[in-house]
Amino acid sequence: MYVSRKSAWARTGATLALALGLTVLGCSDKEGDDDKDEGTPVTATLTGRVTFDSVPAVYTPTTRQGSLAFNQVSIKPVRNATVQVLRGSTVLATATTDDDGRYQLSFTAGDQADVTLATLAKTTTPDIQVEDNTDGNAIWAVVTQIKGGTTSKDLHAGHGWNGSGYTANQRVAAPFAILDAMYTASHAFLAERPVPFPPLKVNWSPNNAPQNGDKARGQIGTSHFSPSENEVYVLGLAGADTDEFDSHVIVHEWGHFFEANLSRADNPGGPHSSGDILDPRIAFGEGYGNALSGMLLPSSIYVDTLWSGTRLGAFGFDLETPPTTNDDPNPGVFSEFSIMRFLYDLHDESTLTETSFDQVSLSLGTLYDVLVGPQRTTAALTTVGSFIHGLKAQPGVDAAAVDRLAAHYNIGAIRSEWGEGDTGLYGMYNFVTAPFSDSNSFTRGEPFNQRQQNRYYVFTGNGRRMTVTANSVEDVSIQALQQGATAGEADRFTTGTETFDFNSQSDRRYVLVTTGWADEGSGNYNYTVSVSSQ
Repeated sequence: MYVSRKSAWARTGATLALALGLTVLGCSDKEGDDDKDEGTPVTATLTGRVTFDSVPAVYTPTTRQGSLAFNQVSIKPVRNATVQVLRGSTVLATATTDDDGRYQLSFTAGDQADVTLATLAKTTTPDIQVEDNTDGNAIWAVVTQIKGGTTSKDLHAGHGWNGSGYTANQRVAAPFAILDAMYTASHAFLAERPVPFPPLKVNWSPNNAPQNGDKARGQIGTSHFSPSENEVYVLGLAGADTDEFDSHVIVHEWGHFFEANLSRADNPGGPHSSGDILDPRIAFGEGYGNALSGMLLPSSIYVDTLWSGTRLGAFGFDLETPPTTNDDPNPGVFSEFSIMRFLYDLHDESTLTETSFDQVSLSLGTLYDVLVGPQRTTAALTTVGSFIHGLKAQPGVDAAAVDRLAAHYNIGAIRSEWGEGDTGLYGMYNFVTAPFSDSNSFTRGEPFNQRQQNRYYVFTGNGRRMTVTANSVEDVSIQALQQGATAGEADRFTTGTETFDFNSQSDRRYVLVTTGWADEGSGNYNYTVSVSSQ
């Protein structure tokens, strides 16, 4: 879901973990030499391994059944995480776990008093940290006390499931499972390209509920990426919806973070589901997020677990092969499900049943080059049209094979960033010369992010100040974009006139998006839109 709307150590997750009594499992001590004189500073070396419970989210598309498989838990290493030894609030030493979760650090033990060992839910390359948005943005950690003379200590974060629910003070694995999925996604790209990932903050709490409101109280609505905060939020309320072990959901949201920071997303956000005829911006953005999760994780089965009453269940879909029941009744450029399967097939190896239409298997590096290159700089809006046009320009890409695959999903043979070759997509754009005016209509009772609720007007700037105006008896909004950047926008009133001015740049192309917001009632309503120069 793409939603369009550090503290001191005393507030970090180690303190939080201790305050909540989080249980540290699998710890062992190897006692060293305790014969040092009391008060004599000594250098202590500490080694160990950090692990967490990984709970698979499973789903069978043919039966539409799934859940969290606590009977299939595996122990995984906590990779590239920050490990610290502390005395009180003073950090004595810091290390980073390796790919097997192992660490080694040395510190001055001082008077041999007990110290604290903490592994933070925080990686270093890239910089990702999981915080509790309901407790002052404390960083989650698994912690234990170390007695004087200890030379080895393992840490383990357990899932806390007791067979019918979570034991609250033992639910430690969640932030590390989130961290692991995002670390996996990041390093899949880093294995192909030197990606300049910016720092990422992820917000997870056992209080995070599927309710809109105050995020500091856990009312986050759904797991989502917030472009205004540049952060990810993950559901965690037991008995309602918990997403920490839903790795495909986690990577989907990470994919939106990738888009916003390294590529570009003109995605308007909002609700979306199978069968929707979406605005092509959200169809691409959500289809891309789904596809990316399958590309970067071992399974093509997308799973999202949730509670139905007291029963833990799931829904999902297969990115590789559509189920026998049609989950894509309106295939093409306006379908999230068509886009996700098309993008997934671009990367995966063709199966025997796909050879007639899928003869493409592109590297993540090639897809990365499109996302950070032509998709980011397109003068059009970010749709599957702009993506395909940029993809065909990459070295070694067989354009005819891409067209053949696209045709299988009812996507036209794209020949420009504006979607020429696909009648529906290209028809979204109205190429006009400013000044201009136009009249058209939207449909009541439809969400704002559906195809029929949006019109695009493309015009060229003249270096002068321009005024954009829209008028309707219902709620409309207007937004002028120049390569994805907002030049001006207005959405102040539920009826009447919306207007804004902006200084246009000569010979730059602008896309004016006009959107209808009347989601109640029925029937069409008219609007007018105009652009004039001062």
